[in-house]
Parts: sequence; C-alpha cells; structure tokens
Amino acid sequence: MSILLDHHAPNYIVNNRLHCDSMLKKAFFYTIITSCLLSPVMGDAKEPNAETRKLLKQMQEYERQIKATNERLRELEQRESSKLTPDINDNSLGGINGSIKNSNATAVVQETDTAKKRNVQDEPDLEDADAAKVPKGHRLGGFYDNGFVLKTNDNRFSLAINGLVQARYTLDLPSNKYTGKDSQGFDLALGRLFFSGTAFDPNLSYFFFYQSSTLNNNNTVQTIDWWGKYQLGNLGIKAGRILPQFSRQFYTDIGKYLFMDLQQPEYAFSLQRTPGIELNWKSGKWNSSFTVANSVRALDSVTQQNVGTKLAGIGRIVYDVLEPYTYVQETIPDNVDKPQLSVGVAAGYNPVDANSGLQNTVAGMDTYTFTGDIGYRRNLLSAEGAFFWRKDYNSHSLVPGTANSNNNGWYWQAGYYLVPKRFELAGTVNQVTFDHQNGSSYKNETVGSVGLNYYFYDHHFKLQTDYSRISGENWLNNNLEDNRFRLQGQVYF
Repeated sequence: MSILLDHHAPNYIVNNRLHCDSMLKKAFFYTIITSCLLSPVMGDAKEPNAETRKLLKQMQEYERQIKATNERLRELEQRESSKLTPDINDNSLGGINGSIKNSNATAVVQETDTAKKRNVQDEPDLEDADAAKVPKGHRLGGFYDNGFVLKTNDNRFSLAINGLVQARYTLDLPSNKYTGKDSQGFDLALGRLFFSGTAFDPNLSYFFFYQSSTLNNNNTVQTIDWWGKYQLGNLGIKAGRILPQFSRQFYTDIGKYLFMDLQQPEYAFSLQRTPGIELNWKSGKWNSSFTVANSVRALDSVTQQNVGTKLAGIGRIVYDVLEPYTYVQETIPDNVDKPQLSVGVAAGYNPVDANSGLQNTVAGMDTYTFTGDIGYRRNLLSAEGAFFWRKDYNSHSLVPGTANSNNNGWYWQAGYYLVPKRFELAGTVNQVTFDHQNGSSYKNETVGSVGLNYYFYDHHFKLQTDYSRISGENWLNNNLEDNRFRLQGQVYF
C-alpha cells in the first residue's frame, strides 16, 4: 500500500478516516450477521463443519484488517501532525520567520518494495554543492545590489555589472550669425556598461567600462577606464587607465549630476583620464591622492602615448569640515539630516602632447593648473562651487607676447527639492576666460542655466530638463549669444 502526501494532506487524512470508519461499520455489521447465523449451528455441533470453519476464518481476517488499519491510521496522523507543526524559527520548514519553502513539495510515504518502485519521482538534473563537495568559499551567489552581482561566499571573487543610458534632445537658437545656425536633434548622450569587482583577494579590486555616444556628430564605442587597485589599510594603489582625483565634478558619478552635463570650466581645465599610477590615502577627515601619469589629453583628443620623457603629476587634498560631501553624487533625492561640508584643493603639472580646442592648448606647451572647491548639503538643499586657474608656458609660440598666458574659470550651482525625493529645482552660473588663442573658438564664455529634475526612482530612473543662456566673445571681439533647451531621460542600473 502506498499513500502520497502533499499540502492537501489534512483533507486526505479526514477522507481516509471516514473510509476507515465505514470499513469498521461494515465489518461490525457482517460480524453480527455471521454470529446470528452461526449461533444455532455452533450450539448443536460438537465439531465445526467446513462451512463454519470458513466463516470463522473470514471473521478472524476482518478483525486482523481492522486492527492493521487502526494502527496505520494512527501512524499517519502522528507523522502529518509533526510535519504540519513547524518551528517558528525554522526557515527550512516555512516557519513564521521564514518563507514556506515546502508548500508545494510532495512527500512520499512508502510501505512496500512495489510501492517504492511505483512512486519514484523524477528529480531535476542539478548538482548539489554539498554532495559535490564544492568548497563553500568557491560557491557563487547572485543578486541585485545597485548592480547585478555575482560573488563567492568568501568575497575573494566578485563581479558587478552596471549600465547607464542617457537619451537627450537639444534645441539651439543662436541670436546672431557669429554663434551658428538654429538646430535641433536627438542624441545618445551616453551609453555605458560597467564591470567591477574583486579577484583573488577582497582587497584587490578592478574596474572597467565601455562607452558609446553620438554627441558632436560622432558614433563611437570606446574603452574608457581600465584599472586595478590594491588596498593596504588606509592606502590604496591604483594602476591602469585612470581618472585622477583633480576636480570635484569630473570625479563625480556622471549619472548623479545636478545638471545633465559637466560645467564648462571642467571641459576647459580639468585633468582627466590617462594611463598611470595613483596613490590614495584616507585618515579621519583627510583624503589625499597623488598621480603620476602620461601627458593628460583633453576630451577632444584620442591619443594616449607620451611624445617625450615628461610625465604629468597631480595631487589633491580634501578635508571634511562636517559630514563628508562625497564625490559619489551631487544631489541626493532625500532629506539629509546632518549637514555635509567639504573643501578641496588640487594642483597639476601637464606636458601637453596633443592639441585641444576645448582646453585652448597646443602640443609642446607645459601647463600648471590649480583648483579649489567647496560642497555643502543640508536637508533638501545641495550646493557646490569651484575655481580654476591655469598658467601656460609655450616656448614654441611664434606670436610675440603669447609664450606665457593666464586662464581662469569658475562655476556655482545649487539644487533644492520642491517635493522630497521627486521634484527638484536647479540653477547654475559658470564662466571661462582664455588669455591667448591656442585653438579655442571663443575668448570668453558665460553660461546661466535653470533646470527641473523629476526622479521616478532615485537616479536610477529620472528626467532632466534645462534652459541655458550662453554669451561670450570670439577672438575678433564679436558677441556670441545662444539660447539652448535640453531634455534628457536616464536609466541607470
């Protein structure tokens, strides 16, 4: 006899009990009838005849079946009672503090060899880690934690995958012929795929990502950052194609900006990605870094290798006056209870090996750049500002009086949440001034912008829009005026 028990087992027991009660009643009824029929014969007979012996044997068999059935029923009731009364702390049995993992499972109660063969159930062809004796430190587990993550239990190996998509619409309406023509269009401002994690040691991390964009009439796919880092206590050593810690905004996650793009002074003065080595040190409220690298190229240059023997050197120090105003994001879609305030300074020497219109530099020039910044955040308000100054030495200049030049820029921006976690008002002003023409299309430029940001799901899914008034002068002292409207949607996982 074989009985299958599942999550409807209580109904089965009730039905089985009713069936058993019916059998008992029938057996009792047959026993009474048989007793009445046999009583005269048994009273008169000295020796039971063949028919009497047959009826007695049937009665004994009925009694044996009734006894066996009662014992089996009690056994089933005890077994089901133990299964259906889980410990409240036992997650494996679906207790109160756990999920009911066995609610759809089917247990097999087997009695005979025939029943065992008949009730064999197919199992999924999955390798059991315990049975396969896989070391616990080498087992993989996957989940989403600000990215799709795979890692071993001992954290020696891990991989996180993130993605960013920014789709943008831009409308330009210049006010005069010196600025350009009216235009509008759609762009993939940025499409990025990030990979990061640890290898062999939780202190040995890696990071790299690919980027695609159609801005500036391009259609490119590039490898951007690619580095490895080893952490020794408070000291971190990073090598590869890295983004030196120079300016605050360039080092911020681009998916978490207050506005949808960098401030113009960042394009003009920042020392950004280049192959090299960087040391980071953190002690209390102090953070510092020092980088030695190839000549740092501007964003409009694609070269990487040094022309000569000169190397770039960049150093930065940040002090957290209050709670740290981190590099991670410029705006937080939530109320910040404790005020955050940090100040930072950085300086860099760069032997220029490639011409740049964005930075107004030419190959062979040596530049010395200084920047200072401040960031403050409290409750629903975020604000930050920065100043840049750069000294250029161009020994190859053929124009008298242009061998040395001083250039500067600054920006200030602020954001305030009109509706916490949802609706944010933003404003900014920035300016860039160049001393001599070395490739830039303008002599000075000032940009004032107001924007509105709506957060559907934090920075993971948001909509940004801004209007900008852009003014300045070209090298012929002609006025440059532009009105620009932008709308951008972002998905970030």
